[in-house]
Amino acid sequence: MNLPDTLRYATVLCVVSGVVHLLVPGRLLAAAAWGYDRVLAVDFQPQPSARTRVRLVGVAVLLLGVAADRARRTVEQVRERRRI
Repeated sequence: MNLPDTLRYATVLCVVSGVVHLLVPGRLLAAAAWGYDRVLAVDFQPQPSARTRVRLVGVAVLLLGVAADRARRTVEQVRERRRI
């Protein structure tokens, strides 16, 4: 696997993860609560603003996906110039 392919996969994963964080923050918090209960044996009590913070994480992950896609395009452009 080369760098552009890796960056392409990172872009897709970031976009999917970011969209999930934006659309279903409650389900992600419920999954976290389940994981904390089953794996760590700890009570997970999200604060009232937790959904907003999960959505903000989604925005950050989407921005990271944009940066990864830009990096991929830059790498491809540099490689194309060197072939000439």
